[in-house]
This record gives sequence, structure tokens and C-alpha cells, in this order.
Amino acid sequence: MSSSSHPSSPQPGTVLAGRYRLEEIRAHGGMADVWRATDLQLGRIVAVKLLKPHLANESTLSQRFRREAIAAAKLDHSSIVTVHDAIEDDGRLAVIMAFIDGRSLREELDHDQTLSVSKVLHIGLYVLAALNAAHQQDLIHRDVKPGNILISKRNEVLLTDFGIAKILDGDEDLTSENIMMGTAKYLSPEQVRGDQLDGRADLYSLGLVLYECLAGKVPFVGKNDTDIALARLHRDPTDLSTLRPDVDPKVTTIIHKLLAREPEDRYANAREAGEAIQKVINARKSQPATSAPRTERDRTPTPGKVIRPKNHTPTGTIRTPTPSNPPRLPKDERLTPPPSQQKKWRPSPLLIGGIVVSVLLALLIIPQMLDGGDPKIVAPDTTLANSVTNTDPIKITGVQSFDPQGDDGEENPALLANITDGDLSTAWSTDCYQSSTFGSKSGVGVVVQINASAMAQLQIGVLGRDWKAEVYAANTNSDDIALWGSPIWEGTDESGSTISATFSTPNQYALVYLRKVGASGLCSDKNPYRGDISEISIVNAP
Repeated sequence: MSSSSHPSSPQPGTVLAGRYRLEEIRAHGGMADVWRATDLQLGRIVAVKLLKPHLANESTLSQRFRREAIAAAKLDHSSIVTVHDAIEDDGRLAVIMAFIDGRSLREELDHDQTLSVSKVLHIGLYVLAALNAAHQQDLIHRDVKPGNILISKRNEVLLTDFGIAKILDGDEDLTSENIMMGTAKYLSPEQVRGDQLDGRADLYSLGLVLYECLAGKVPFVGKNDTDIALARLHRDPTDLSTLRPDVDPKVTTIIHKLLAREPEDRYANAREAGEAIQKVINARKSQPATSAPRTERDRTPTPGKVIRPKNHTPTGTIRTPTPSNPPRLPKDERLTPPPSQQKKWRPSPLLIGGIVVSVLLALLIIPQMLDGGDPKIVAPDTTLANSVTNTDPIKITGVQSFDPQGDDGEENPALLANITDGDLSTAWSTDCYQSSTFGSKSGVGVVVQINASAMAQLQIGVLGRDWKAEVYAANTNSDDIALWGSPIWEGTDESGSTISATFSTPNQYALVYLRKVGASGLCSDKNPYRGDISEISIVNAP
């Protein structure tokens, strides 16, 4: 085949299929390049995965490329990159996908070498949720590696590139029996042997990824890809605890179980592995503080309590010398701190100012009364008072779950501190529901309190897809949704993952109310729907 028969390499500004304008290359791969592009019909940014020109006329590769679009289009999950379209333009083949503003795990590891245990657990949990969704559709990924795991700027984790995926019960496999499909570093032993595969092959590959995230290197190396691939057939990985003795033994146990050489010695499926990781995450949240030095600090709360980490300020607030991570709001709004947190009383500047004004008024009124004249009450100048109330930085001082139609009026209170911990890898989550609209409930949410009635703007991060939410503001905290008035914001995931809601009048409380949530791979098939709020921050209204 002559090079002249190959389609030419595109340049920035090229429009494919009269619709997708290429803007810039974001990633290079062996088969394809990924471009950031503009969908001219819908006016949105998309990712275009464009098969390399010299491969476009290779029938097997082009079939594999089309197959990726078909395989991934079957998968509708918040941790799997959505495929919008598949096109052919002047001999060029392209898959159109959702654009993820962030970088790959490969880029993260190249930059940081190792990641924190919390982040590794977060990545593992969400990749397992994606794999569970794929495996339930009888689809094996077969190329789980850091380059195919994307992390958005909001710390959302997504799995991409199903280009060599295989249908479990299908007769046709577009890969040669003599070729090991997948990147050599991350192949499972059964892939190397050419054995029949199931979803546990993906679990092994993920185990290698998580091992690398903690150890800073893959467990198997060699002179070439063949040596690297064969190494896993003859030995187990070096015990992770010898490389990272600071890592929780439960975490290393999970990773080594994922890396068992025989599939039957691994977790039975992605859901079981995800449940194991979730248990560790929950245990870390309830871990009591100790005086022993730790390599990393766990800022998650004891169940039922919300911790005030020293010198922590929620994202978007102004740091003050006092702790600002909020306690839960009691239902009756009495936010008196426990005796150990109460401070010695000092008269506030506002009180002092009020006394001065009263004295001045008395000096004006009393002489008039003594002279027999009518006292003339002049409205005091409020400039001083307003300037005093605005000296304190606006900040969140309390959070509580809002579930008035539930059995106990609360929803996962132990996770509330995640909303204001400044860590986008943590979240407050609803329970798992059978209905996306919460069944007999009108919704579920959280209430935040700020330190004073003020004009404020909330920034709210909501994870996942297919959600619908409303934001309310008021000066009283009520368990009755009807008493909150009209929402100051309402919308869906189509508005983006960040809600910006601005108070129209000064208020002290805000309610973020989820009316609908999407399916989550972390829930059961019976109750598949769950909502997640990753972070709420507050600033003065613009």
C-alpha cells in the first residue's frame, strides 16, 4: 500500500464530518491521537479519538476501532467516559467522546511518582465501579492501565479506551490468538498464557496499577515486553509492605489479593473487590486520632461526629486563626459548642458600639426631657454597625443532613465533614435507593449554616450524572421543605458538575436538595441509585 493512499494528518482547525472542529492534540497513542475539539452543532467541547492515518486502511484495526465505539456506547456509567458518536470522514475514522478536563493517572504518576493511600483507595473504588458496570454487560476491558484512567480537575475518576475489549460470550475476537492484547506491564497471567479470560483479568491489571501508585514502580520489570510479561508467571510481586511499611496492612492485603496469580484466588468480581475497599475507607473514617506519628493524616470523621481539623478552612473561605471545619447542625439550631470549645466571654465590638450609641442618645434626650420639650428620636447612623458585622469573614459554621421524610430524619451524618474538608476525593453520599427519585420521599439533601445572615454565593460540587437538584436560602432552619420558600437555583447535571447559587437577600442557612440521582456502581442492583456531594464552599456574593 502506498503512503499516498493514506488519509492526510489533520491540522488544528480541521472540521470532521462537517461538525467537529479539531482544536489541539491532548494525547498520543499507538493506534490513535486524542484531540480536544468543538462540536459545532451543539456548541460543546468534546474529545475526538482519531485513528492514525497509516492505520486507517488496515481492516482489522479499523474494525477494532469501530468496535470500541460500539462497546463503550453500551456502557452508561458515571465512571466510564461517554461515547457520543463514531464517524468516518475522507478515510479518517474517529470516535467522539465526552471531554474530560484533567489528566491521566499516567501523567499523575509521572509527576508525583507515588500517591497517598486515600487517593489510591479513591481511584481503586471508582475504577472497580466502572469495571463492575462493564462486566455486568459481559464486557472485559483487557487494558486497564494508568494511561486509560482519567482524573478530572474535580477529582472524578473515569475509565476509558475499550479499544481491545472483548465480549465474554461472543464468538468473534478481532485480535490474533498469537498476540497478547494489552500493555505488557499490566497484563494478567492468563492473558500472557493465552487462556480464556473473564472479568478477573481486569482485577489483576487494576492491582498492578494500585501497586504502582503506592510503590512508585511496577512489580515486574525486564529487558523487553516479553520478559516483563513472562515474569508474572514465575513469581509473585514483592510484598508491598516492605516497600511502603507505612501503608495500612488491610490495603496491602487487598492489592495482593487482586494480584493473585490464579484467578480463583482473587476476588470473585469487581463488586466484591469494591466492597473490600469501601470497608477500609469506612474504617479509616472511624479511626480515632492517636499521638503516634503517621505518614499521612486522615481528615475523615468518626461516624456520627464531625471533626474540626486544626487550622482548616473550607475551600473558598478566608482563613482565620480559629478552627472552621463545621460541626453538624442540631435540628433545633442550638449551636452552642461543648464546654471544652467554649471561649471566655468578651464584649463584641458591636455590643460596645451599641452602648456608645445608647449613651449618645441619652445625652441628647435627657436634656430635652428636663427642659420639658418633646424628645426627638433620631434614627441612629447604621454605618458603624454595618461595618462591624462585615468585619468577620463569611464562612460555614455547621452542616447537617436533611431527610425529614426518612425514618430518623438523618442521612449518613458520619460523612458530613467530607462536604467542607477541602478534599475533592471525599464526598457526602445518600443511601442507595431503588428509585432515582427516592421513592416515597420528595428528596434528600444537606443544610449548611454560615456565621451570620449575609449575601453569599455557594459553590457546590455534585458528582455523577442524571441528577436534579435545588438550592434554597433562609434565615431559619426548618425540617419542612415548604417553609424554605422558592429555590434560588434549580437544575440538572446538564448544567455541569458545579452549582453556583447566589443569595438574593441576606440569609444564614442554605439547603442543597437532591430531587433525583443517577445509578452508582457502588450500590447493589436492587438499589442502584445514589447521590454524592463532594464539596460546598462559600464566598461573599459578587
